[in-house]
Amino acid sequence: MKRIQIPGSLAATGLRCAFFQTVGACAAVVLACLVPAESALAQQASEQKPAANSPVKVKFRPPSTGAPSVRLTGGSRGTGDTTLALDVLAPDDVGLTTQEQPSLFWYQSKGETAKFELTLLQEKKIKPLVQVTAEGSLSAGIQRLRLSEHGVKLSPGVEYQWVVALITDPENRSRDLVASGVIKRVDPSAELQKSIAAASPASLPAVYAEAGIWYDALSSLSDRIDADPRDKALQEARADLLRQAGLKGAATLPVVASQ
Repeated sequence: MKRIQIPGSLAATGLRCAFFQTVGACAAVVLACLVPAESALAQQASEQKPAANSPVKVKFRPPSTGAPSVRLTGGSRGTGDTTLALDVLAPDDVGLTTQEQPSLFWYQSKGETAKFELTLLQEKKIKPLVQVTAEGSLSAGIQRLRLSEHGVKLSPGVEYQWVVALITDPENRSRDLVASGVIKRVDPSAELQKSIAAASPASLPAVYAEAGIWYDALSSLSDRIDADPRDKALQEARADLLRQAGLKGAATLPVVASQ
């Protein structure tokens, strides 16, 4: 049989092609092994990295004043399923704010048709700064009043008592269900101002709580809940803050419309 001679250049080319095909196949196998591993690592890192807007643990550190409790708990009215509890969302001591027009929060354990009244009083003055009367809320939950909506401004260093009442008998106000707290506006320290400026919306409540600024911590956390009512993590963060102040009843209730 006649043998066909393959030119040297073609033979070399064939060898080079075979070599590169082999190397390519090996590289494909290596990449196939690496890609899943890299994907797994990326997924693990993503799971471990907290979301930018995830709530930060809020730890309330009230100022150590040694003063007696000033919060008046409204208690309850009725029995069994008809029991109605009322309370202000305020610490036992004087609660602090850095805001000129902060928000005030309270809660009722069930809906009520009786009229509602909120009064804000300045120390050593008889005439209220504001007195709001409205129809009772038919929904149980946390209620909110923004002082900015009523043109009221707090002065630094002054204590104000705020009182909420459910008027169960307009002819006999001694039967009102009443709760009250005290709020005081303070100027933030230079250090706190820096912390506030550097904080993200997610970490801001924790900054206020750590500094003992109750009303601002609760308000900034509630603002985020208003923006995303379905976020269970935010709801739990606020519930935990309320429990730290001994407000266990309100810790399980949602926000309802502002007054």
